[in-house]
Amino acid sequence: MLDDTVEIRRSIAPGPVDKPAGAGASDASEASGPTEATSVREMMRLVAQLYYLRELGQPEIAALTGFSISKVSRLLAAARAAGVVRISVEGAPSEPTALARALSDALDVEAWVTPGQETSPALAARLCAVAAAPRLAEELPNEGAIGLTGGYTVESLVAALPSESRPKAVVVPLVGGWDSSNPHLNSNEIARHMAERIGAAARLLHAPGLLDNEATTAALLSDSAVTATTRFWGELRLALVGMSGAPRFAPGYGTVMDRLDEAGRDRLAAKGAVGDVAGHLVRLDGSFVQDEWERRTISIPVETLRKVPRVVGIAAGANKVETIVAGARTGLLHVLITDEPTASAALELVRSGR
Repeated sequence: MLDDTVEIRRSIAPGPVDKPAGAGASDASEASGPTEATSVREMMRLVAQLYYLRELGQPEIAALTGFSISKVSRLLAAARAAGVVRISVEGAPSEPTALARALSDALDVEAWVTPGQETSPALAARLCAVAAAPRLAEELPNEGAIGLTGGYTVESLVAALPSESRPKAVVVPLVGGWDSSNPHLNSNEIARHMAERIGAAARLLHAPGLLDNEATTAALLSDSAVTATTRFWGELRLALVGMSGAPRFAPGYGTVMDRLDEAGRDRLAAKGAVGDVAGHLVRLDGSFVQDEWERRTISIPVETLRKVPRVVGIAAGANKVETIVAGARTGLLHVLITDEPTASAALELVRSGR
């Protein structure tokens, strides 16, 4: 599982050693003086020792050596490139943490718990996404369709994915969304960005997230330009879905709930909606809320999402505690990604019997 224990180990390659007595004649010319390459490498090693082992700052090293700060910086960069300095980062633990195991048992879903103690919903969501990105990259199929929703957390995760090459994969949006004021709700741009990060193709969904009425939504879903993309929904190998918070919660960043007016927010709150999963409104017990807002939304149908072999939901922050419990209780998710504070609060909520 994901953990916050990260240890950086640095090793510095040793300098040249003296040659033993009796070295061959071919070595004599080398012994007469260092080559330019050797001299440069030794200077890299000296600067690296001062910086990494003696923990001096670059200005201090510049003052000691007489170099400019920019030259010190170049030597440090060259030392890493040449292998004079080798940096390794301890991998994440292979076993889930106790908190992750407890949340998995409580919600009957595979839980990944990322490190962090952030209380700001925006920062919690972003850090959770960045921490989860390497692990999610390992889950992505090498071929077939990969679906994703929009959202602040999903956008952050996609931005943190390592660059890869999956030319046989195709990324498709699972919800409509053209939103110039909130780029993280533009599912097409997020799908395009993910395709670029993992070296896959992208199919765009030419539809807004919320339409004026149900008739327009139904008509658009039958349009050939839209069905050219939505047909991939039935072929998904993996779906990455975000989850919004409650209608009345203001997390500090734009959410799909911002598409509602005050009356709409009050109406959903009265119906018990604690958020949405892939465009579908949910109650704390995992049941779905029937509302005209959902029927005006372009999103993958619930029954289609249930057939996806691997559905990964991600959410973190105080505004998402009820949402992740509700999302897990829908039975849609195979994997739930959240951070430590949200996981602890969700576990407490479940154990409270609500």
